[in-house]
Amino acid sequence: MLLRSLYIRSLLSIHVFIVFLLCNIFQTGNATELQSSISFQNSTRSSVGYTAIAQYNNGFIATGTDGRIDRISGSGAVTNSERFPGEKFSCIITYEKVVIVAGERGVLLINSNNGKFRKVESNTNENINSLTLFRGLIIAGADNGIIISGNPNSSFKITRLPLKGNIVSVSARESECFGVTDEGEIIHTTNGTKWEITDFNKAYAGYYKTSYFTKILVTENRIAIAGKHNDDSPVLLLSTQGNVWTERTLVYTDEQGYNTLLEDLPNDIIYDETSEQFWMICNKGKVMQLPSCNHCNKVTSITEVNLTGSAINGPTLMIVGEKFMIKAISLF
Repeated sequence: MLLRSLYIRSLLSIHVFIVFLLCNIFQTGNATELQSSISFQNSTRSSVGYTAIAQYNNGFIATGTDGRIDRISGSGAVTNSERFPGEKFSCIITYEKVVIVAGERGVLLINSNNGKFRKVESNTNENINSLTLFRGLIIAGADNGIIISGNPNSSFKITRLPLKGNIVSVSARESECFGVTDEGEIIHTTNGTKWEITDFNKAYAGYYKTSYFTKILVTENRIAIAGKHNDDSPVLLLSTQGNVWTERTLVYTDEQGYNTLLEDLPNDIIYDETSEQFWMICNKGKVMQLPSCNHCNKVTSITEVNLTGSAINGPTLMIVGEKFMIKAISLF
């Protein structure tokens, strides 16, 4: 009887495993997109090294894991380094003589007039992913639909938006501020208080592939959103007002003269007003130049590690990445 019972249990276990396996094999649609989305969210948080950089005085200032905040010269040399053990910073912005750094668990640091960084209460424990300035306000985008807004000299307030994803990037121009999530949502405000939400994948279903966003850049004349499709191919969307979007073809001519499609995930995008072109900073050390001509894209490989941030100061484009990689590129 004992052997018979064990035999039946074994058959049942095999049956359950086969059913489970078949369910996973034939699973499609929303489940596939959910798996791609979760994988995407995890991959964007796994890097070790620099995560962001901004112009600072005559050079730059970068931040990242290990609680590092480094001053960098125009040639790419680290001239000063501060550490805040246990912290992982995700973003940094500067204006006048103020430096603002933010990151995991709602940490927010401010340095005024070249003094010491002081911790400011952000009123959230959510990870802060991006910072921008809009009409005198600091606007921060965080996980789980959290917007943080305020002034360094006063308190910050929290706005929770009904979003599916995490707010991974925010950017502003004089008249409006935009943000994007890692679930393909676009948020927009003209006053810093009331936010409009657009589900790009729902609004453009049947026209564009499902997309997950990593970065938004707002200039006076253009809006650019970078990210990836649900098949892991990179995507760049362009608009003038934010209500109609066009996908930019990411094809370039490689060293052998063949037309090649960019395959690497973009983590940052910056605009050079002098040459009137975008620079897209990607994984695996790839940098893509995107001039106004759709057929004139150019890709350069500058390292083997993933690139995470970029900033322009005068004639220099400074790029940072994993393993605390720094690369200075002359724009002239």
